[in-house]
Amino acid sequence: MDSVNSGVQEIAVASNDLARRTENQASALEETATALNQITATVNKTADGVRHARDVVASARADAQHGAEVVRRAVDAMAKIEASSSQIGQIIGVINEIAFQTNLLALNAGVEAARAGEAGRGFAVVASEVRALAQRSADAAKEIRSLIASSTTHVGDGVALVGETGQALTGIETKIGEINGVVADIAASANDQANSLQEVNKAVAEMDQVTQQNAAMAEQATAASQSLAQESAKLGDLIQAFRIGEVELDLAPSASTCAASSKRPPPRLRPRDAAGSPTVSARAPRRPAAARGGAAAAVADEDWREF
Repeated sequence: MDSVNSGVQEIAVASNDLARRTENQASALEETATALNQITATVNKTADGVRHARDVVASARADAQHGAEVVRRAVDAMAKIEASSSQIGQIIGVINEIAFQTNLLALNAGVEAARAGEAGRGFAVVASEVRALAQRSADAAKEIRSLIASSTTHVGDGVALVGETGQALTGIETKIGEINGVVADIAASANDQANSLQEVNKAVAEMDQVTQQNAAMAEQATAASQSLAQESAKLGDLIQAFRIGEVELDLAPSASTCAASSKRPPPRLRPRDAAGSPTVSARAPRRPAAARGGAAAAVADEDWREF
């Protein structure tokens, strides 16, 4: 009975330890689930931010493409302006030549008017005015030519700058395209991480639920083992109450009776219900008279069987 009590006590201690460990594990899993929820929320927020950044980068790329297109058209326009300036310079050259030729013609007309004398005086005045007009035209053509040359130089510089701007915008467009690809990859990775964390969070939640159930079952097992220990202690107390004393028979049975008694199996002890019967002790048979020898032995045997 002591070994049974010891085993029951060990089971109770082990069940209590298991319940405590399971409760600690459930608490740790609950904290882990809470931390995973926070991490999942953070990753989802990061994924949303990355998606927004991807949209912004895509918009910036579209703007850069539009700017590059505008710069290309500006370069074309500046090239056309440069070509027009060259044509204007050529026209100014023609005007300058016309003025030079007009000046020569005016000189010749003046010489001829001087030779004509009084008859050519009016013609000489007209030739002088034409010469002055040709001179002014030549001077104006020179100024316009210098302005056109300066404008052509500035237009060339502008074309070069616009070309560099176009190249820079093209490079920016390329870099923005690369950034857009990287951000798209980051967004995809963030979405995958968010989905994986959601799956892990779901698995941890299921583990937490199972651990809570295990903790409840461990508590039930602990309570059952404690109840078993109490019942075992009560059973031990009840068994200790069954004390069988020594039975002394001072009768002198006959040889046949002793032989018959020696052939009988040992008596069985049949304990009655602990709750229904009091503690039973062995009854020593009364010592009858010598004349009742055989009957007394039979009565003693009956008492043993009744016990």
